[in-house]
Amino acid sequence: MDKQVTMRFDSPRRSARRALFGLSVIGIGALALLDNLHVFDIALLRTFWPLAFVVWGLSRLAWPRHPGSRLFGLVLILVGGLMTAHNLGHADFDLRQWWPVFIILAGASIVMRGWFRSPRCDRVRFESSAIEHVDEVNVDATFSGIKLQNDSRTFKGGKIAVTFGGLELDLREAAMDGPEATIDISATFSGIELRIPRDWQVVVQLTATMGAVHDKTAPPASPSHRLVLRGETLFGGVEIKN
Repeated sequence: MDKQVTMRFDSPRRSARRALFGLSVIGIGALALLDNLHVFDIALLRTFWPLAFVVWGLSRLAWPRHPGSRLFGLVLILVGGLMTAHNLGHADFDLRQWWPVFIILAGASIVMRGWFRSPRCDRVRFESSAIEHVDEVNVDATFSGIKLQNDSRTFKGGKIAVTFGGLELDLREAAMDGPEATIDISATFSGIELRIPRDWQVVVQLTATMGAVHDKTAPPASPSHRLVLRGETLFGGVEIKN
């Protein structure tokens, strides 16, 4: 495998977010351990797991990516607090009745992002940028952004899994050895941008749940190769361009 990494950096903001995420994982593990040891009379993990929403909301307030992030963070803190109070018997809150609020607020967040866009928010922050020459792409990104270029002359497809992150994959310099290549895609709360050569025909077999798939490629007059995209996106988006 031949892979050349051209740039990699970790900003203080990203390091802080990772530290917060790591501490949250440690906290969940500690609650699970105390539950197994029966140290307290109540089930700690089952009672206090909604505090994960509170931590997530605090991170949105501390490191907002756009004005809508603050609104989303406040809602996460409110929901996490109400669910915890409900588990403790101090409040009557049924998430099954209130889940449409998340959809409404997601729309409000998008509107706020469009109205109050700033140059700082428009810049995509990539944790790493790389050039690959391998025949198959293999991306597994969680809470990170990756900018990847592949110029293999015998491209065969691969697998992409992105969770709470972003991926920009450029295949415009790649070439297929056979007539068809397949990429399996899983995008959860993530965005994927895929660029392909103009003589490739793209076949989209992706299932979108609360997300979107946009094929913006120009169909070739006489396609020489087919790129099949299959998989699913959950609260995410996939965009294909030339």
